[in-house]
Amino acid sequence: MTVMVTGIGHVGGYVVRDLLDAGERVVLYGFFGGTGDPADLFPPDLQFVDQLVGGGLRDKTEIVVGDVADLDALVDVMERYEVTKVVHLASLLSAGVEANPPLAARVNVVGMANVLEAASRLNLKKVVWASSVDVFGDGSADASGVVTDDAPYDPPFIYGATKVMGEQMAWRYAENHGLSITGLRLTRGYGFGEHIKSGRGAGSSWMTGLLYEPAVGSGVEVVVPFGARYMDFLYLEDVSDAFLKALSRVDRGSRNYIIRGDFRRVSDAFDFVHSLFPDAPLSTVMEDAPLPPGSSLAWERRYDGSRATAEIGYQSKFSLEDGLLRTINLNRASVGLEPVVSPESEAEVEVVVSP
Repeated sequence: MTVMVTGIGHVGGYVVRDLLDAGERVVLYGFFGGTGDPADLFPPDLQFVDQLVGGGLRDKTEIVVGDVADLDALVDVMERYEVTKVVHLASLLSAGVEANPPLAARVNVVGMANVLEAASRLNLKKVVWASSVDVFGDGSADASGVVTDDAPYDPPFIYGATKVMGEQMAWRYAENHGLSITGLRLTRGYGFGEHIKSGRGAGSSWMTGLLYEPAVGSGVEVVVPFGARYMDFLYLEDVSDAFLKALSRVDRGSRNYIIRGDFRRVSDAFDFVHSLFPDAPLSTVMEDAPLPPGSSLAWERRYDGSRATAEIGYQSKFSLEDGLLRTINLNRASVGLEPVVSPESEAEVEVVVSP
């Protein structure tokens, strides 16, 4: 089969790597954080993917510069490359959405509608897309404080509202055209390449700094806010595994799944990194610090991911310590440093990053 991946970035890099490892033909579609010029093949987003796949990205994939808001272009590329399945990741993220709602509507809502319309016209076998736990809010948790996939929508910000719209459109397209569509409601994903999503309004620079600056020995001071808060840490190799599992299921209809990771205190992440680099200039704030603009408390709610386990076979494989260590060592490898080892993590860290 041929899989189109839209919006190549933080999550997309891992999905592309794993699709290639599975022997699939992959078409990359988007602006890739560059100028939009077809000659600009290796802007930051694609450099990151090239590192993840071990180099040779241009030989391993088809790269098409395009806009998800351009329906005719989407249909043309899908037909030209005989696309049978789509992983739709193109999206403006939380703080970026609040800063520019019209652009968010164009990318997150119109882009989603166009992917679904193209899939219906060409009768594609599968669409898997990135929804978010931001479709939920304070009114979504049950009496025990847990949010399930059947919880009512209650998005407190525009970003979550765009994902609700995506879920509603997916349901109607599946009903009207017999499509197979899966939405993955992701919690707080992290991993090598945090810098990729910062340009799309992720609003989590503290996480980027914590996993990069001490790892490469930059000497840059990093302050971690929210130390007392909890967070669902979802390592990106788990995210990619969820996408590939969902991609393999082609039952008709639209279904959404919470994809969760390791629910831990933020201070646990700080303490682990500090144990690896005790001399690095790191500090954490244990009081409840203000949230970044456009951010919600979505990442610190407790989520029930049992539906994803039962129906698509997804279950997180990486503890917080394992995911942090793998991320740190990929960051170190990217600047030519040897990996570090921690007795707290049992992960076998295989680092493959092209120079």
